Amino acid sequence: MSRSSAARRRMFAGVAAATLALGMTACGNDDSADSTDQSVTMWTFKNTHVAALQQVATEFKTKTGITVKVEAYTPDDVFTSKIQSAAQTGDLPDVFELHAGGEDLRIGGAGLLGDLAPDFPESALQRFLPNTRAAGLVTEKRRAEQEEVKDAKVGSLFSVPFTAGTFGIVYGNREKMKAAGLDPDKPPRTWEEFIGYLGATGAADPKQGGLSLGLKVSQTGFNWIYEQLAFAYLGQAGFEALFDKDPAQGFASPDGIRTLQLYQQLKPHWIAGVSALGIDEADIAFAQGKSAFNVGGTFTLAFLAQNGMPAENLVTFPIPPATGGKVTDLRLAPLALTGLSLSSQTKNRAAAVKWIDHLTSPEGSGAFAKASLDLPATDLGAEAAALLGPKLAALQQYFTGPPEATYDAANKGFRPPDYDEVQVGDPLVKFSPLGETDPAATAAQLDKVITAMWQKSG
Repeated sequence: MSRSSAARRRMFAGVAAATLALGMTACGNDDSADSTDQSVTMWTFKNTHVAALQQVATEFKTKTGITVKVEAYTPDDVFTSKIQSAAQTGDLPDVFELHAGGEDLRIGGAGLLGDLAPDFPESALQRFLPNTRAAGLVTEKRRAEQEEVKDAKVGSLFSVPFTAGTFGIVYGNREKMKAAGLDPDKPPRTWEEFIGYLGATGAADPKQGGLSLGLKVSQTGFNWIYEQLAFAYLGQAGFEALFDKDPAQGFASPDGIRTLQLYQQLKPHWIAGVSALGIDEADIAFAQGKSAFNVGGTFTLAFLAQNGMPAENLVTFPIPPATGGKVTDLRLAPLALTGLSLSSQTKNRAAAVKWIDHLTSPEGSGAFAKASLDLPATDLGAEAAALLGPKLAALQQYFTGPPEATYDAANKGFRPPDYDEVQVGDPLVKFSPLGETDPAATAAQLDKVITAMWQKSG
């Protein structure tokens, strides 16, 4: 998701600059934080998490006597500025919620985070979903490839996973489906059925049926719909071949063209002006009833609820696979979305670690998830339905499946090293919804940009 990636890059640049300018003020001073041995301060960049964190904090105080003060700073730029200014004065909080697998490593590499490895050894990390466990870990590979952590100790753990999710989740409006004569309890199982559902809701409500998506961020169409569709149709090997140095099996191959023809079937069903909608704007349009379907991630559920869409009026399902493809029951591997980090300035490490441990326990993470409608990275196993409630448990079920049927957005090893999402997203928007190109021309453009990325990497 490039919006977050851009924010993470800005975050690192800002924090690194602040740290260098101050000669590593992360050592702290006597003015830091409002915490005592019986209180902890925590910062998050997500307003939607504050109430849920405060609810869990109340329960935590009852059990431990430790008070947790939760503060949110948003949007990302404001959060970045707050960290920069606090780092200069030694006023960082005890605990952060940060973007996992990027922002945490960069801020940790800048010296502003403590090492959680002594508190969360390998045995303790087993509580998390397998794909998320190493999101905040400094490995040999990361240290070799990422300038931001080149001086960090291998084995340092700059965060533990907190929330998890993935892209490619379709949200349907149950009332609009019923009005179109569709059974919302039977969501589409194939791409062809999905196209039929879009046609039915558009016919029933020509002005407010159809599909919304934040295509102003062009790569959402590529990352959140096309990739899942192509993976299911071609299987993992065929999908990865689209991005190969040798374009013989690339987008302009017969298989590649077929995936674009499938994507082209969305063309009549986008809502008016969809290419000008940002991600939040598209979600709000759906919540306001301006579309029958919307594509997002598991994390979109909380935002929709916050903007007035009752969870009871929602149907959720992954991007359905096309008939005749190699995957008939698509699954989606979870990503660690946010993590919990310990400030290197904390003077109350024991209480801060106890709070992080509680938040990631089955009890704490389940209570947080139920209140926030955001999926936890903690693997709740058979307890998921009881701890999360039916709507979140239904989303989490899409994480489980055989590897050959599971699309993993974190698997980037087959792409060019400097893969640029925008360069593949833009041609797809010109293709659909804008209709400026056909499948063959779009395929040729995609092969061209992928080839150029490989050549640039040497």
